Amino acid sequence: MTLRTSFRFTLPNGKGVKVEPGRKTSGVMRLIQVKDLVAIEKDAQVVQGTGLFYIVLLSKTVTELGLERMVNRNTIEQLNPADVSFLIDLMHEINHQVIKQTPLKCASCGSIQMGTFALLGEA
Repeated sequence: MTLRTSFRFTLPNGKGVKVEPGRKTSGVMRLIQVKDLVAIEKDAQVVQGTGLFYIVLLSKTVTELGLERMVNRNTIEQLNPADVSFLIDLMHEINHQVIKQTPLKCASCGSIQMGTFALLGEA
């Protein structure tokens, strides 16, 4: 079984991004990688405490957005606040779902299925 690493989405407002006329703003987000977090910790503006942590992280994990050729910090900064909030929530959801998944092997037939488990502290 392969791990799904990218996820399609549609922004609720989609303002500030180039799109085809009459179309909603859609894009693709990938899972966070350790190298993303390491790069952010070395980013001068993030270290200074300017509050750009999520903007920088989204600029690394959103790989497609509307008709934009390259998603960068400026692209994310131009988005509607509701769209940024949506992307942050989506990023948390997809990354936490992957953490909770584990392969489970059926004792009787031997087939392997992906299952989820509750983390400590969850009901």
